Amino acid sequence: MPSRSKLLPVLAAALPLWAAVPPAAAPAAPIRFKDEAAARGVQDLAVNATGPTFGDYDGDGDLDVFVPVEDLGPGLHDRLFENDGQGVFRDVAAERGVQNPGSFSRGAVFCDFDNDGDLDLLSANMPPGQRQRHVPTTLYRNDLRESGKASFIDVTRAAGLMRAGNENDQKIGGIGDTAGGVGCADYDRDGDLDIYWKNTDGEIDNALFRNEGAWRFTDVTTAAGAAVQAKLKDSNAQGSPNWVDFDQDGWPDLLVTNERDSKLLLRNRGDGSFVDITRERRPPNASPLINPGYAQGACIADFDHDGDMDIFLPMADQAGRMLLNRLKEKGALGFEDVTAKSGAGVIRGARGCVAADFDNDGHVDLYLNNGGPSNVLINDVIADFPPFVQFYIAWEQAENTLLRNRGDGSFVEVTRGSGAEGLGIGSGVGAADINDDGFVDLFVTNRTYYAMGKQVSPVAGQNRLFINAGNRNGWIKIALQGTRSNRNAYGARVRVVASDLVQYHELQSAHGYNSTNDPVLTFGLGTRQAVDRVEVVWPSGAVQVVEAPAIRRKHLLIEPAQ
Repeated sequence: MPSRSKLLPVLAAALPLWAAVPPAAAPAAPIRFKDEAAARGVQDLAVNATGPTFGDYDGDGDLDVFVPVEDLGPGLHDRLFENDGQGVFRDVAAERGVQNPGSFSRGAVFCDFDNDGDLDLLSANMPPGQRQRHVPTTLYRNDLRESGKASFIDVTRAAGLMRAGNENDQKIGGIGDTAGGVGCADYDRDGDLDIYWKNTDGEIDNALFRNEGAWRFTDVTTAAGAAVQAKLKDSNAQGSPNWVDFDQDGWPDLLVTNERDSKLLLRNRGDGSFVDITRERRPPNASPLINPGYAQGACIADFDHDGDMDIFLPMADQAGRMLLNRLKEKGALGFEDVTAKSGAGVIRGARGCVAADFDNDGHVDLYLNNGGPSNVLINDVIADFPPFVQFYIAWEQAENTLLRNRGDGSFVEVTRGSGAEGLGIGSGVGAADINDDGFVDLFVTNRTYYAMGKQVSPVAGQNRLFINAGNRNGWIKIALQGTRSNRNAYGARVRVVASDLVQYHELQSAHGYNSTNDPVLTFGLGTRQAVDRVEVVWPSGAVQVVEAPAIRRKHLLIEPAQ
């Protein structure tokens, strides 16, 4: 463990922890990956997967992967890939009670909703074809702490995870409409995780559920100002909701991406309510989010080393947008669209994205999971798709995109020769250190469309597990465990200082197209041989400082009780 740790009882908003330091120049080491999906048991040919969800659900110290699967076809159901400790996986979804046969799963998150130390699971579903049974968005309680065995129990109805006044939800025991994605955060800072549920139907609203404790949830969408229908002309809220404290006042804000209409930034007032600041004329505002492009989630990171969280929007119909947060520079929340000069404006049909430092040079890179243009009406190829939901899908394969951060928030494409080209019709992508070598790997999912139980896609998709070849650059890994804060520590901000390099991350439950990352944060160090300090601002507002922690190892930081 680190040599010294101390707690400073100061609110995050009052801390001078976020001063930018000029980053060092990036080393020349190439970024190289190798697809080991088949060898590691996760290739899963011809499934229609959304995004990967990482977590150690069985508490054995290694990462497992839940993969939601859309559409009906032979052998199609949700996957729970259990890690054997050597990075080889076996699907145990049926054994653990989360196979969810017949579901149209759209995304999932591992969140410890009861703070008992094991990971519960929330799976966002959509109604299947008219001939199939309804499978609502499902809340599973992990029974590991109660029984000693990692298995899941459906507690959706008992927990009240249903929209207020919705008769169909009451009838089927859960949210019965078309889920677009889910994410969790402690928006009211009472120590447990709340839920935001996104919907893809333009006439049906998203929903915010407050965790009341003891496995009870309350729909507070209207009271909290988290509804979006009145703010949009044509909502289609696909992709994960992004819970991030953009203005660093200690309260997680909510970014809601949409297709065919503006994105919305709902600022957390700190009193249990939100205000839409997207179209405000003066700061705090987020006017670049008015862009109506097809964004299916977002990737949030400090791309330019100034201490505040920036936004990358993967766009299926135009250049991906890079929006830099100017909180540090202007003293008030605002964003600048720097797409043209950033080098991140790739036009390749991006669906999923992930932000991570792939070469451990200390700068956050980007990887985009692409498909061709969205120009085929889904109702034309899936005969039993609900007629009241119509949208366009990608039908052509495309290569993915690997963008390397130059160190100043601008990017250069290094896809060719990286081994991560990943031709396919992309959906989600997540980053995780599967083999625990200090370099983050990539789990990529792809589409295969089905109609009436038969494959209609011209090419069968597959999962890809790109293992990072690594290099000589140093690294440090930080695992967080909340006590006064939520056990997952979602919303915690971490600052790592290594000589002239200062890095910032905020732990998030989900990103991009319904995907999650390794909950253990990896910080690259380049050629630096030491870390001066690690500073954690916990969701409770407390601050923990660790001096001179050892590099090339993982440190578990537990929030002090007082």
